Amino acid sequence: MSSSTSSSRERRYLLWLAVFSTPILVLLCLNYLFLRNAGELMPIPQILALQQDPRSFCLYGTALYGDTFRYKFDALSLKKPDIVTIGSSRMLQFRERFFRRPFYNLSNTVSNLNEGQDVVEGILQSPYAPKTVIFGVDFWWFNGSYIPPVPYLPRAKPLHQFEGYFLFKPFLWLKEGKITLNDYVSTILRPVRAGPCNIGIQALKRRSGFAPDGSQYPSVDPNVGIVPATKESPFGEIRQIRTGQDRYTYATHADPRHIQRFLHLVEQLRKEGIEVIVLLPPFAQSVADALRQEQDHYGILTDLPMQLRTAGMSVFDATNPATFGSSDCEFLDGVHPGDIADARLLLWIDAERQHQGLSALGDTLELQRIVEEEGGHATAFDPRVTPLHEGDFLHLGCKK
Repeated sequence: MSSSTSSSRERRYLLWLAVFSTPILVLLCLNYLFLRNAGELMPIPQILALQQDPRSFCLYGTALYGDTFRYKFDALSLKKPDIVTIGSSRMLQFRERFFRRPFYNLSNTVSNLNEGQDVVEGILQSPYAPKTVIFGVDFWWFNGSYIPPVPYLPRAKPLHQFEGYFLFKPFLWLKEGKITLNDYVSTILRPVRAGPCNIGIQALKRRSGFAPDGSQYPSVDPNVGIVPATKESPFGEIRQIRTGQDRYTYATHADPRHIQRFLHLVEQLRKEGIEVIVLLPPFAQSVADALRQEQDHYGILTDLPMQLRTAGMSVFDATNPATFGSSDCEFLDGVHPGDIADARLLLWIDAERQHQGLSALGDTLELQRIVEEEGGHATAFDPRVTPLHEGDFLHLGCKK
């Protein structure tokens, strides 16, 4: 075979490679522009700088990064709060304006006790440690059948760095209908938008994300206001409760190994002079009623707070929202209370604390005003988020 023939074949191969790869490269470049203009690739320091600007109310709602640990702890160092909440997404509706002292919502960082250890270590290593931690715990963290105890392994480097596969994400979002072609094109063509400050796809699309105080605002449809997080039944947990599935796996008691792990976490904070308040977050009333009806299968719900109190913990069991005067209408779904429910909850906690001779954490007058004016709603009206007033988004017959 002559060298000229071989060279000719190589040129044809490179030509065909260029023909097929160029459109893909162009599309990936467009995807990069889309992600960049949406704020998904913005460095955390820049995000926090925008959020700390008092002239705007920036929401950070990323669709790329599921791990918000670094974002939250970088914000903690900037905010230097006296009070923090930690826990799962069920703790995200506590807002800064509820409290008398500087506050930051460090929640959505814990989904099991190993992650709880990561968060406690992060707090202790922070240059500014809070004075009070409200530690929200989900009862399934202590269910040894659902989450078997495993040795603690420190988390790897916090995940918030660009990965090559991110460039293919917009294709998936278009296919799944999470964004429209108009969303895609307009974001590429308009890197700077007038109106509310939105960082990330969720914030751009639904004005949903983390506020400067670390709390989260739910999804908003620009035409109807707040929309449910799922199209399924708002209280789909009830079926799982009846059948003992997933995180509602039946458990008569809290696993003692999990209890000891948690007590160790609390003791680490206490040794540094940090007050720790343990909170079992509320369920919507319909879900709480289902758990009560199946109480023979869920002895863990009474055993857990009992064991923690026996160990000397300050424990507030808010599992049943009737305890503090809330209802289904003040919930975002079956397991996530809205900020009105959490305002009521904080008033209840403070009343109990004051009965024990302790000072209130919340701004009592502000909390009372919120409950009086917004009672029956899941979220307080905030024109910085949406000009629309809340409707009966769970279709429960709530008068709003």
